[in-house]
Amino acid sequence: MRAFLKKMVGKAPESVVELAKVVYDLTPPRMRYGKPYVDAVNLLAAGERWSVEELASYRDTRLVKLIEHCYDHVPYYRDAFDASGIVPSDIKGMADIANLPFLTKRIVRERKQDLVADNFPYLQQDREHTSGSTGAPLDFLLDRETRAMEMALALRVLLWLGYTQGDRVAEFKEDRFADPRRISRYFPGSRHLKFSFFTVDDDKLDRMVGELERFRPVFIKAFPSSILVLARWMERNGRAIPPPKYIVTSSENLYPSIREHAERVFQAPVIDYYGQNERVATAFQCQLAGGYHVQMEEAAVELIPSRGDQCEIVGTSLTAFGMPFIRYRTGDLAIPASEPCPCGRSHPLISRIVGRGCDVIVTPERNIVAPVAMDYAFYHLEEIREAQIVQESIDTLRVKIVPWESLSDMTRGTLLREIDSYLQSPTMKVIWDEVGEIPRTAGGKRPFVVSRINVDEYI
Repeated sequence: MRAFLKKMVGKAPESVVELAKVVYDLTPPRMRYGKPYVDAVNLLAAGERWSVEELASYRDTRLVKLIEHCYDHVPYYRDAFDASGIVPSDIKGMADIANLPFLTKRIVRERKQDLVADNFPYLQQDREHTSGSTGAPLDFLLDRETRAMEMALALRVLLWLGYTQGDRVAEFKEDRFADPRRISRYFPGSRHLKFSFFTVDDDKLDRMVGELERFRPVFIKAFPSSILVLARWMERNGRAIPPPKYIVTSSENLYPSIREHAERVFQAPVIDYYGQNERVATAFQCQLAGGYHVQMEEAAVELIPSRGDQCEIVGTSLTAFGMPFIRYRTGDLAIPASEPCPCGRSHPLISRIVGRGCDVIVTPERNIVAPVAMDYAFYHLEEIREAQIVQESIDTLRVKIVPWESLSDMTRGTLLREIDSYLQSPTMKVIWDEVGEIPRTAGGKRPFVVSRINVDEYI
């Protein structure tokens, strides 16, 4: 239903699309997403009671079914399996998955049509894309089962945090409105108040905080970069709102300084949610705000050793039969957990999401500087509203700064000294850019580090 409606209104004026979203929100999720959503919610409810062995058994059963389907209906996989001498009966579960070839973004771009199942109905094809903030954009198709599981998992993380139907939720994410003067829109069906954070100034931030004071959300969902700007503005201006129960962040790296600022200003714990547009791996924190629970009902997730104690997240969606992604290399890095979560849930745990492998800075001396280190150089300086680091070449780094008003010589000098101390590179050229704003991606994100080089060539 959702894919069909998107095709119907996709070319309508923005104001019509915006109104259609509000009307659509009044429809209960089970009607919006149909039986697949009901099945996903029921599956996740059952999974809450499963042991590790039962979760693994479900995953392996779905994996075998997926492999059989791909061989019968997806030309790319039939070719890839034949070339590797693999027949579907060779794959009996997760223990055999290493025999399958990896899928990469380059392969998806080059073999896109061959990755679409020949029995995937056109009206159920939901077009999706990545913004390409750290590489070339990627276009692909989602089916209704995958979209339904995505919505069910978004509900699960809130349920883990004590959500009850009717709780008010404020969102600071990718929404933008037909009227550029509008900062928010209320969706009565879900009781969500959605804010547009593409461009903000003092006036808009003041109005946003005023609306939050009146709305009194139980939960706030936000990109980390958005919640940081909001928290810093509130702190500078001595403003506060009634504390929500939790803040749920997603879609960007959550750095320690962002968590610290948000929790101090909003007087609420921050819970982080990891995922990607390809929907091949989802993991999120529980109420203890420790490690990330891998959602085994959705995907078969591998942690492939990368460098040091870091592993690359490689995922296989267990719901995407329309355009299957098997052993898809996300490029995201994580650190496995050595102990289960004290909350008692059976889902395996990731200790920490490090970020994308290409998010690191590489110096001309081939030293690797992680974004989390550079983050500390910026966000204890009160004159800075937002910042971004762009590595333009192996020996050129552009630092973009958005000040609240202006930067003092003291702040500028302190920042340059700290950047130099983290880089430890006498040959790296640092270009200073003081700008009015840092453009967000088409999805509303603002990555802290953007690399224009092929990191793999240097490390």
